[in-house]
Amino acid sequence: MRQSKNYLKIVFFFTAGFLFFSLFSHLVFAQDIGSQTIFYVESDYDNDSRTQLNAVLVYQTSKLNIYVDTRWWNSLTPQLQNQINAQIFYLTSYFENYDYQKIVATFGSEAVPGLDNDSRIYILIHPMKQNYLGYARFVDSLPAGVGNDSNQHEMVYLSPEVFLNAPANQLGYYLSHEVLHLISFNQKGIFINSEDERWLSEARSDYLSTFLGYNNILSGSLLEKRLNALRQNSNFSLLDFKGTASDYAAAHLFAEYLVEKYGIKILVDSMRSKLTGIASLNDALAKNGYSEDFNEVFKNWLIAMAFNDCSLGKKYCFENPNLNGFHIYPYTNYLPEYGVASLTANNYLNLYAGTWIKITGGKGNLKVGYEFPQDAQYVLSYVIVDQDNNKIIKFFSSKDGYKGTINVADFGANNIALYLIPFITNSSSNSVFFKWEASTAGLTPGSSTLIETLTQRIAQLKAQVAMLTAQLNALLGQQTTLSCYRFQNDLYYGIKDSLEVKCLQKLLFEREPQLYSTGLITGNFLNLTQEAIRKYQQKYGLPATGYFGPLTRALANKQWFGY
Repeated sequence: MRQSKNYLKIVFFFTAGFLFFSLFSHLVFAQDIGSQTIFYVESDYDNDSRTQLNAVLVYQTSKLNIYVDTRWWNSLTPQLQNQINAQIFYLTSYFENYDYQKIVATFGSEAVPGLDNDSRIYILIHPMKQNYLGYARFVDSLPAGVGNDSNQHEMVYLSPEVFLNAPANQLGYYLSHEVLHLISFNQKGIFINSEDERWLSEARSDYLSTFLGYNNILSGSLLEKRLNALRQNSNFSLLDFKGTASDYAAAHLFAEYLVEKYGIKILVDSMRSKLTGIASLNDALAKNGYSEDFNEVFKNWLIAMAFNDCSLGKKYCFENPNLNGFHIYPYTNYLPEYGVASLTANNYLNLYAGTWIKITGGKGNLKVGYEFPQDAQYVLSYVIVDQDNNKIIKFFSSKDGYKGTINVADFGANNIALYLIPFITNSSSNSVFFKWEASTAGLTPGSSTLIETLTQRIAQLKAQVAMLTAQLNALLGQQTTLSCYRFQNDLYYGIKDSLEVKCLQKLLFEREPQLYSTGLITGNFLNLTQEAIRKYQQKYGLPATGYFGPLTRALANKQWFGY
């Protein structure tokens, strides 16, 4: 699923009537099943950091030559060899008859024939390091005199993990993913003499799982895997693609959005553009008659990722049924409800990174001041959510100055949340600090309204104490088995009859008994639980809000579940 780092930029000169591959026609020779060949491989990906290995031909069709690392193959039992042979047969049949035909009809083809004057694609299966499932190398498309470690074939590399662990009905995707890299090498690298940016190339290849129908059933699909990765970690930067699970997930979801709103031709035409990355997408959008540029698309996509709400307009949601209900969990910041409350924070923003900040709590008029570096080009979307879940979307950008103020009236009552969604489009450095401060002028000491509110609160607390006392008496001498799993949701004051709150209470008592000495497991997130969370946050250096949000949840999951 990776492109080799060995990208070489060279210029090819073609003249009329000159067939480039004829110079290498002597490389073509008939091979029999069982014949062995030495191939170059990427040491960064190979499980043993090899640069070469010996491989045996185990299967051949009119379009594919399948080789397997000889050493690994000979270490397998006959039963495992038969299992992999069956998977290979299924893969090649489906790929040749369905996937390859659709890919080529849409994106064009790899070099046919290649340097070896062979129309077949070579597939080498060899053990790879953890988390690597496949790759392709542009150097294999070059003659040996230009690329010293070129295999001089149209060639992709797959991990045995694909054949041992992937469901048979998902196999074709992994091969198709790498073959699209071959096609990109040919369409953009050879024909245009340009090199695509990795994030965009991976977005195209990853999107094939949807394009080819492998995500039609969400359960067990690659799309489900990508969604789970973003739910667990939404930190990413499209341009600073490091190959993490969240990087792939973000690239995939961006491609889903791009194709859904603007069509597959955007991915195709950007691949065939002489420009690269964002510039190639702007070129493709303009070519297909769209007025939006990448910044506008990215801005709307970030809002769709936060809310996925088609009632706001189709540009703010995913229409794919498998994405119904998906949204990013924002960084949540809770303002105290009484008195003058304020919160100051700095967020570290990379270029074209996703950052979602939610402010809730507080009482009164909310004022949020923000500031970007003066040399940064930015876009700041902000969304006001009222008690009926109605949303108002507004924007600031660099043309409005590098700092400004957002005011939200009646916060904590009629308006219950404010979302900030900033991103950087350009800066003298690849990352900047986004500074913001939120404050509310709530109920002040001595006011009659405050006295009434506190009186009501005391009455509520007395009722809760009575309820908890009754529950404690009922629980004495009674043991209940409770199975707990990784926390997925924000937990906060007022939640009742929640299994997740029960697990939180159980684990607090078991792991942090000095913070939650009562040990009550009620499922109700009330004062005792809120105070225990405040103590937990204070102990580990988090803002002591009593709100069990993303930061606290991530820490608890790591401490109590190991991830």
